[in-house]
Amino acid sequence: MYITKRSEFNVPHSQGRFLSRAQKTNNRKRFRLFVLSILGGWDTMRRNMNDLRIQENVSLAPMSTFGIGGVARYFFEAKKSEELKEAVQWAVKNDISYKIFAGGSNVVFADEGFLGLVIRLIFKKMKVSDSERVIEAEAGVWLADLIKKAISKGWAGLETLSGIPGTVGGAVFGNAGAYGQSVSGIVKSVNFFDVEGGEAGILSNEECGFKYRHSIFKDKNFSILSVILQFQAGDKKDLKAKSEEIVKTREKKYKPGLRCPGSFFKNVLVKDVSKKSLALVDKAKIIDGKIPAGWLLEQVGAKGLREGGIYIADFHGNLFVNDGTGTARDVKALARILKKKVFDKFGIQLEEEVRYF
Repeated sequence: MYITKRSEFNVPHSQGRFLSRAQKTNNRKRFRLFVLSILGGWDTMRRNMNDLRIQENVSLAPMSTFGIGGVARYFFEAKKSEELKEAVQWAVKNDISYKIFAGGSNVVFADEGFLGLVIRLIFKKMKVSDSERVIEAEAGVWLADLIKKAISKGWAGLETLSGIPGTVGGAVFGNAGAYGQSVSGIVKSVNFFDVEGGEAGILSNEECGFKYRHSIFKDKNFSILSVILQFQAGDKKDLKAKSEEIVKTREKKYKPGLRCPGSFFKNVLVKDVSKKSLALVDKAKIIDGKIPAGWLLEQVGAKGLREGGIYIADFHGNLFVNDGTGTARDVKALARILKKKVFDKFGIQLEEEVRYF
């Protein structure tokens, strides 16, 4: 693309009187080339957008279980890993910022939306190896579908995560877990795309840096493409019964259709709490080495609190709910209030489990 510096054709009026006719003509030509270069680049960008099926001005709110979010200037759904790479390359080539997400169950989209490109991963293939009890699931596979597939095979390892919304990619990103199990316990390896480097790679379980509700993918600009999971042998009937029991329990707390992102704050690891703070906690409430965030919040009167269109459920202190008019600003304001209340009472700093997008 031909780009002419502005200084080459933007001659002050006071000097323009002294330019020769040839100089003035030359400046007009340069300016014309400058305009044409912009228009030509824009036309190319538009053609590439159409080739990639990139949409414009798409509302993000319907893509989040929270029902919050503004408009994405550009939006693209990647149906396979190659399309993700192409979309990122398009954004980089056109100097457009970009962000990537999958299920939308654990994110808070900004009220102002995003001026760049938002990429949603929707590739959802699964490959099953019966002899090895291994499933390779692409990032866009719904976690519920993966669990259902494993249980149908009589494979154990994720059944206690039944009822958790979102995708496999999101579950690995945040190391989702419940009732003593976590995704990290059965992840064998992860195929990823280094967004900045433009190369694909593979990380072993150890290299994923799994911790409680954390992985390397929160620290690096790596996009999860697929996950290879190693299951254990189990009893199909028992696994199904356990799964159904947990789903019923979850539906009592997270009623279907409720506009919420699931548990908002992470539970607190006892090992990270000072002796002074721990002395203020009812030891009977500690489960698997963790202090439930919901219990801490209930001790400071969180239930029923409201900020704008966002309120805390009256039956669970760690459940942020959107009444249909809530905004990301309301969410952050209420989160700040509750974090301060808990810190003032217990000296414990809560951390969000949700991701501000």
